[in-house]
Amino acid sequence: LQQLGILRESGHEHLSGSLVVPILDAAGQVAQMYGRKILDRLRKGTPKHLYLPGPHRAVWNLAGLAHAQEIVLCESLIDAMTLWCAGYRNVTTSYGTNGFTDAHRDAFRAHGVKRVLIAYDRDAAGDVAAKAHAKLLMADGIEVFRILFPKGMDANAYARQVTPAPQ
Repeated sequence: LQQLGILRESGHEHLSGSLVVPILDAAGQVAQMYGRKILDRLRKGTPKHLYLPGPHRAVWNLAGLAHAQEIVLCESLIDAMTLWCAGYRNVTTSYGTNGFTDAHRDAFRAHGVKRVLIAYDRDAAGDVAAKAHAKLLMADGIEVFRILFPKGMDANAYARQVTPAPQ
């Protein structure tokens, strides 16, 4: 656990109090871990979304990229999993507004992705990141569109509000 970065040298668990999801690389090995805090009663400054220390590694749901020319790019893994549960298999995540990596761009190019629908949170950070990532993707010749949730909402919050959720 220390080798992966889950157990800190202090003995504390990095992802304590979180729903934990492993992120596998192309070889099926754990390359990253995502943690989503379960409770809202957190100390001030505690992030709800956590990843292992160090650079982001691997692309979540590589299989979903393999056979799709159109990809939905979410801001968080919980949002991507929400869309997955609603039946959208062509979905991945950028690990937050600052988590879009060269590995994402490489995977999109390698799998022949033609269009990306950016489904980031509808807040200031999501809007800024969506614009920056759209510019990078368009430079790669990929068509980009922005999915706009109601202000202040993300894919997970919106899906919990809409019935049935796949809509």
